[in-house]
Amino acid sequence: MGGVLDFAVFEDANGTEDEILLAVPQTLRHSNIYDREKLRSLGSRHITKRKFFGDWYDYEKGLLLKHGRWITADGRKLDSPALVTLADTAILSGGYESPEDFGQFSHAFLEPPYGLHAKPSEVQAVFEEIRDFILPPAQFCEIVDWKSERLPEVSDYFEDGMDWWGVYLFSIYARPLRRLTIIAGSATD
Repeated sequence: MGGVLDFAVFEDANGTEDEILLAVPQTLRHSNIYDREKLRSLGSRHITKRKFFGDWYDYEKGLLLKHGRWITADGRKLDSPALVTLADTAILSGGYESPEDFGQFSHAFLEPPYGLHAKPSEVQAVFEEIRDFILPPAQFCEIVDWKSERLPEVSDYFEDGMDWWGVYLFSIYARPLRRLTIIAGSATD
């Protein structure tokens, strides 16, 4: 599909900060540098599921959104429509502001630098599979956002994303399953 996020999953995990910091470099493909203590010093923040998904996701309906304001070829004006409703819709113009807040996994998933190459229903289906794996329904999950403008000091993996697309680093610990997932993203055109 053309996504740019990298995932690593660890079973029988305890979800401690030390374990997370040891797991992170296994997610950073093509990285030559990783400074665990620098990442620790930059800090992190616990976020809710709603914050994790961000503005490009309808949390109540479980649907990805084409966030922003759009005008279709037939003249309709759309305000953050559900992606699956756009299967046969030609967008003529519009746009959105890039998210600068923490979380925003849905944006990172849906808007890689060169776009996704799949039908909206396929994108939604893949997203749901990933969502339900990393955040199993009815399971307690601890979500930590490690985002910082200084992530390139932690690893060269994050240098490309600082160009314009952004950088993402999340850890998700599904306590009942003892499963740790690390998600990283950094890309440029």
